[in-house]
Amino acid sequence: MSVERFEIFKSQDLQNGYFDISFMIDGRQIYAHKLMLASISDVFKRMISDVWNNPGEPIEIETYSYNIFYEFLTFIYSGKCKLDNENIFIMVDLSEFYHVKSLQQKCDEYLSQKEYNAENIPLFFEELSKYFKSLPLFVKAIFTAIKNNHPNFVEFEIQLIRFENRFATEEKIFKKIFQWAEHQAIAKRDELNEKSFNLNDAIKSEIAPFLPYIEFKKMKLYFLHTFVVKRGFIFSYDKLSDILENSKSDFKVKVKNENNQTLSCILPRDSNVIKDIISIKYSRAVNGFPNNWLYWEEATFKYPSLPSQMKRRDDVEWYLIYYKDGRLGIRSPSLIDEDFYLIAEMSAETCAFELSEKCVIEID
Repeated sequence: MSVERFEIFKSQDLQNGYFDISFMIDGRQIYAHKLMLASISDVFKRMISDVWNNPGEPIEIETYSYNIFYEFLTFIYSGKCKLDNENIFIMVDLSEFYHVKSLQQKCDEYLSQKEYNAENIPLFFEELSKYFKSLPLFVKAIFTAIKNNHPNFVEFEIQLIRFENRFATEEKIFKKIFQWAEHQAIAKRDELNEKSFNLNDAIKSEIAPFLPYIEFKKMKLYFLHTFVVKRGFIFSYDKLSDILENSKSDFKVKVKNENNQTLSCILPRDSNVIKDIISIKYSRAVNGFPNNWLYWEEATFKYPSLPSQMKRRDDVEWYLIYYKDGRLGIRSPSLIDEDFYLIAEMSAETCAFELSEKCVIEID
């Protein structure tokens, strides 16, 4: 029956075959059968319902050409289609858009058998990178080719690392690359066995091609300070200053007492509160009995005109707040009312925390 339906489809003869759906492409119609399309694609199933299309009217296809769409429907009827360098990208796109898994697999097999080199890797990578999840054989083939063409494809090497570690942070990716560069430099040092060998210069030389493709400005400031800054030989002073100044990571706010007990919260980098916190670094704290509220007295700020989007919760340990008079402070939830602007929920990093007049607030 499938063979018969395919023969009827190829004939496109309305008199000799019963068609119950049609597509209008480039001013021409292609006739088909709802049953065939709906059985292989949930997208087609929705498309041919009355919700998507008025019964009897052709479905307009504007994204694809007549010949390409006809080849696509041919595959749905017969399981076969012509794949070549001219149509492979758009056939992958069709298979992805209409959720035709069998065509995805056929495209994947075709792509995995191609020869990849310095001339065609950039094109295939750019066109198909968004479909990597659906093309595992292709991914394996092209990344093997990228590794073989190193160091000419450093940008793609970074993409490879990101793809293979897709849930890793930018910090972990940089650590991985740095460790690789360090390993390469140590191996070179051991091979040369020269007393004058400079390990830092060798690491910098190995890692330099990767640096333009690493997104340092997305990294946490803590990591930049403790891992990148400490390895000052990687960047010039000006470049390092630019990275730190333009980091888009969030800030950690800490409140410490004289016993090194600590409260903390996270605030967005662009928060106006950050500037206020920096300005009260040396202000004296005033706390009240029984140690459940505190404010820094020497600086006042503009009380926000819009209400806080945060809702008070009794299970929160402490809140960072603005008092009505514009002072910045800490308060327990039991003493929070409409006169206080809630900035952030704070929690103790140590086993306990006690407010005192020696509390200092700082940005980590």
